[in-house]
Amino acid sequence: MDKDTSRRVNICKTLEEVRLQNAQNDKLLKDFGIDVLTFADPVQELLDQFAQIRLHTGLCVERPQMSLLEEFLYQREAQRLEAKTQAIMLSSEVAALRLRWADETKEVNRLESFLEEAQALTTTTDEFEKKKTHQEKNYEVIKGKLKSLPNFPEDVHLDELIANVQLLEEEDDRRGGDKKASTTLLNNKK
Repeated sequence: MDKDTSRRVNICKTLEEVRLQNAQNDKLLKDFGIDVLTFADPVQELLDQFAQIRLHTGLCVERPQMSLLEEFLYQREAQRLEAKTQAIMLSSEVAALRLRWADETKEVNRLESFLEEAQALTTTTDEFEKKKTHQEKNYEVIKGKLKSLPNFPEDVHLDELIANVQLLEEEDDRRGGDKKASTTLLNNKK
């Protein structure tokens, strides 16, 4: 075969491979619900660039089972699933944070009410000072009154005193109310 004929055969084979590849790509796009005719102009330009790059680099020959478009779609699906998983995780974290916020709010409200009750029960510094000075005055008055009282002996035995009072009462009952004798007995015991 001459050079031109072999070149035409190669071109025909390449065209046939391109048609098969286009059919596979169209099927994949249809499976994913993508209609190429509805793409915006920039998307069409990108697809044209993609087709030109594939044609010039021959990437479809190296990997006939999976095209670059399939890889791209798989990567996008993986990103979508990852984003969905992350959204689920974040929503559960948000729910947990909302519960924690509600608990913290209840605790703050409880502490605020406790603080209000405690403040209602406490006295101010001025009131405390007034009470303190009033108590100090009372203490001084009582101390002065104690000094004016006669000193009693510290060794007073209450049991003896009670016994003496009982003896006096018994004598009083025997004598018929003679108070002089009881007074004399009492004076002798002192």
